[in-house]
Amino acid sequence: MKLLIAALLMGVVVNVSNAQSEEITDENLRRYALLMESVDAMKAEISVALNDMIKNQEGMTGKRFSELSKGEGEAATEFETKFMATIEEMKEDRIDAIKQVNQLLATKMLPDGGKTYKAIKAAIDSDEAVKARYEVILAKIQLVEEGA
Repeated sequence: MKLLIAALLMGVVVNVSNAQSEEITDENLRRYALLMESVDAMKAEISVALNDMIKNQEGMTGKRFSELSKGEGEAATEFETKFMATIEEMKEDRIDAIKQVNQLLATKMLPDGGKTYKAIKAAIDSDEAVKARYEVILAKIQLVEEGA
């Protein structure tokens, strides 16, 4: 069913073209999609690591962490304040690492690196034809990942 939808979308995409979408090749969209999948996987890992830290920290529960994050409930103890600072620092470090990896991957995977990355990102946001092509390519990549 997904392949049928993808094929139909691809047919629509082939019939719709403009100057901007012609500049962005399917190969560059595929590379961009692979890059974004990698970034999404790294972002998901942050959540897993945070949840593990919370779960394994004696004296901290998911509920209490949520209250502290939202500024709700009782005032934070010194331990909780330090724990929240540690969590925030870890999160910031990982986000910075993801940004660096993203820049490196864009440079290595896309011709003209950041310039092509920015052009594709802008086109996906503003050009429905490019967005449709990207979504078809991304769906194919995700199907391959699921089958792996």
